[in-house]
Formats: sequence, structure tokens, C-alpha cells
Amino acid sequence: MTRTATSFAVLFLAGFASAQIAPPSAAEQATALNAIREYALSYTRGLPNYTCTQTTRQNIQRETFGRVQSTTTVIEEQLSFVDNREIRKVAKINGYPAAAEGPDQLMGTLSRGEFANFLDIIFEPDTGAHLKWDRLATLNRRRVYVFAFRVPQSKGYSLAESKRRIQVPFEGFVYADYETKAVVRIEMKCVDIPRDSEYTNAGLTLDYKPAKVAGREFILPAHYLLHFQMVTGFVTNDAEYTNYRRFSADATVKFEDEAQ
Repeated sequence: MTRTATSFAVLFLAGFASAQIAPPSAAEQATALNAIREYALSYTRGLPNYTCTQTTRQNIQRETFGRVQSTTTVIEEQLSFVDNREIRKVAKINGYPAAAEGPDQLMGTLSRGEFANFLDIIFEPDTGAHLKWDRLATLNRRRVYVFAFRVPQSKGYSLAESKRRIQVPFEGFVYADYETKAVVRIEMKCVDIPRDSEYTNAGLTLDYKPAKVAGREFILPAHYLLHFQMVTGFVTNDAEYTNYRRFSADATVKFEDEAQ
């Protein structure tokens, strides 16, 4: 390498190094975590009553007698948030209208509480979740704080098996906007799943983005990917939230439990 090329490489590397984001001090990390916790625990109180459309592409693969069978179902739900509770109604299955009652209404997504349940569990002090600083990162062209978390089994994720329901710890990362401290992504995976369980792993990624409701902008769920790996196959739910609007009181709905 010539002297000129060497000098250029040194200058390039020096410039690259100076562009790196210096990790925040311990004091800034603590301040950021407190602000993110405050945001998370007050999240639902700042939300209006509203409705959106949740469209889920559900893929199920099962192995039976050595043969793999795969089915894909597109489920459209009316998902409303009313007085801090979720209300769900399956509207269409594979493009066809769903029956107002009966088996069609059981086709809804397996996960509940995306709007706030995870935020409460992760940040509520009584949960006993462990949170620690991880890193600064860039997400959707914005700088974000990233904190790692682990939720104990006592407040863990519920997995429904054929003959029982188990609750397991889960861990992951929370991404929060550097400027506003709003949570913009949650990544989680189940851990310490019993060896005799029908599940081998499970996880979820949930993204929040700005959406307008009645002319005001709120940070609301935009997309999530939920997956279950089981002994006999796997299930994935890939969902989009669209068409946010003010909740209409004349809608015929039924309250669902807020369990995960």
C-alpha cells in the first residue's frame, strides 16, 4: 500500500470511529429507563377508545405419520380498545364473511394484550422483571435505547397444550425512541420451557408506529410476528394493524379475557 493510500485509510477509519455513538453514562441510562417505564405504565391511560383492522396470515405446519401438512389461513378481525380492554370479532376468513358466533369466532389470533399487556408485565415493579441496559441502536432511521429484560415464571407467558396450560419465563429487548422515550418495538422469546412440553420454543416481535385516530396521532401497534415451534410442527402468525378509527358505541362486540 502506498503512503497516500495508507494515509487515506487512516483518515477514513478515524472518521468512522468518530461517527460511532458513544454509550451513554450510567446516569443517562437510569434516567432513560425511568422515563421509558413511566411512558409504558401510563400508556393505556392516554389512549382513546378506538377500532382497527387486524389482518393475520396464519401458517400451520404439522407432521403426521411422517408427512408434513401445511395450511395457511388469512383472518381479518375487528379489534377494538375500549375502556382499557381489548374487544375482538372475527370478520372474515380467507376473504369470506365469518359467522357471528360459533367456531369461526375461535379462529382469532392466539395472542392477546398486544396493546399494553406486555408493557405492563415488563415494566410494572410488582412483576419482578429484571431490566438492564443493552445498547444504543438505530431502528427505522431513528436512534433508540435498547434495554434487555427477563420476566420470571410467576408472570410468564402462557402456553396452551392439548391437556394442560403451562407458564414459562420470557426474555428479550425493549426498543424506545431516544427523543420521546416511546416504546417502538418489543422482542421476546420464551425460556426454560419444560422438556416434556409440546413446545420447544416460542417468541414474538411487536412493532409500534404512529397512527391517527380522530385527527390525533398516537403510538399504536403496527405489526407483530408470533411463532410457536412444537414437537409436531410449528405455527406462525404474521399480523398487520390498519385502518385505525374512533370506536363506535353501536358496534356489537363481546369482551375477551386479557390473558396472553
